[in-house]
Amino acid sequence: MYKMMIVDDEPLVRLALHHLLDWQKFHIEISCEASDGVEAFALLQQRGDIDLLLVDIQMPRMNGIDLLKALREAALPKCPLPIILSAYSDYSYVREAFLLGALDYIVKVDMDEEHIRPIITKAVKELGQISPVPNVESVGKEDKLQMPSPDKDALLHKLLDFDPQEDAEAFVQLGVSGTNLFNETNEMVIVIHVARGIDTTRTHGFIQQTIQSVLQEMSIRHEIVRRELGEYVIMCAFPQDRSESVIRTKIQSMLTMIQTRLLQYVNAAISVGISDLANGFKEWSRLYHQAQQLAARSYYEGLGKLFYPESQSHKNGSKQGLWEDLRAWKLALPQALRQVDSTQWVRVYEELDKRLAGAKQEHPDKLRSFFGDVLWELGAILYAKDIRIEEVQPTSRNPFEAIKQLETLEETLSYIRELCHRTHTVIHGHTEMNAARMSAPIASAKKFLDMHYREEVNQSLISEMVGVSESYLSKQFVKEVGCNFIHYLTKLRIDEAKQLLESGNRISDISERIGYLNPEHFSRIFKKMTGYSPKAYRESLKKE
Repeated sequence: MYKMMIVDDEPLVRLALHHLLDWQKFHIEISCEASDGVEAFALLQQRGDIDLLLVDIQMPRMNGIDLLKALREAALPKCPLPIILSAYSDYSYVREAFLLGALDYIVKVDMDEEHIRPIITKAVKELGQISPVPNVESVGKEDKLQMPSPDKDALLHKLLDFDPQEDAEAFVQLGVSGTNLFNETNEMVIVIHVARGIDTTRTHGFIQQTIQSVLQEMSIRHEIVRRELGEYVIMCAFPQDRSESVIRTKIQSMLTMIQTRLLQYVNAAISVGISDLANGFKEWSRLYHQAQQLAARSYYEGLGKLFYPESQSHKNGSKQGLWEDLRAWKLALPQALRQVDSTQWVRVYEELDKRLAGAKQEHPDKLRSFFGDVLWELGAILYAKDIRIEEVQPTSRNPFEAIKQLETLEETLSYIRELCHRTHTVIHGHTEMNAARMSAPIASAKKFLDMHYREEVNQSLISEMVGVSESYLSKQFVKEVGCNFIHYLTKLRIDEAKQLLESGNRISDISERIGYLNPEHFSRIFKKMTGYSPKAYRESLKKE
């Protein structure tokens, strides 16, 4: 067996690496770990039997580059073969690591079986394993992270889509040897929705392995089913536990660990729906749809939350009345936008919150479809002026695609409002033309913001400068500019942030430059305004 050392200052990364591969199939044993270069160097001097080194570049006390330099200068009797662990921002260091003898590098965001297996295969061949091809290249064909076989996978999907009208006896025969969860007691379904901004086609392996590892660590009987992009279904059972409170405690602990690891390593926020408990194979479908409906509540209540059955509101509003109200609103908005007075569309828009008060029992996809219809209405207004809706979109993404990808109702409403503002502006002339119609105080306030938006400005300060009360400035600004003071200030800042992101500036530098001292606050505002995090927005520019 080849002996490997993992060197990384993050305990969860070290833990994840233990579970990403069946290392024995590569004839590799993880012999020891270290949390920084100093500790690793001391261990390597003592042991002298380490063949392979997985080492992070960025660590306290002694980083990966300095460790490789120290190993070269120490001239140890046996120098391990290094493989680098890096973040996206470390590419300059990776180049230096290659010059110091590194065999390859693993980007942490791609830390899954699919990406790591070829690198480890190459390392084993480099180390001179006898007959490497049969033993190494077969890995993944026989044991792919315990993924279900096609027959088993079909059975699990069938359990989740069980139709009571179907011939139950034939269904039982199908499942006899398919899964040990076929007909259990204390069954539960957990649906995990990964944030829509995460590319799960690239991170799927790591996400599934993370879920798998935590369930195994806690000895929870389970099956994992991937239903669609971004949705992972955990079918689990607790036959030995007779107390629901004990089961709840296990589930809470398990899901908290999964949330923490996914957020830390792939920046993936998740929302989770947890079903109640039931017995027997006929219940799996009901439990799945219950958990799926609960997970969807994140659209109304925000990401990163766990939703239990008691989270579901049982208020019974008139759905027919809701959709009649929304249809009436959809017809009123285009008429208001055609009016020169911008307060008309603002007033109509502000009615939307009231009309949506009873919508929280609806599946988010129904509202996304409604907002898609609103986009068609806006597109028709613009088309009459020979303008395409893509020309006024608030983000680089097509509006119809953006509506599908926005995570929450709050983000969606903000997006629609900005699109309405831009639509009204372009169909009634440019901003400069409208400025001529502004009163002197509002024109002065707007001009000051246009020049000083990077500074620490507020409505109270501006109202004193232009000689009006704060309440008057607030009301008139909306009436004459088309949006409130804060929204206009934020838009100026975010528009500049987009340009700076295109130019390759650091996110923390951009945040400070445009007036946000806290980069995390800047990132939240940016995502609320654009539908993207700053990092995701920059990545989207690279794809165009």
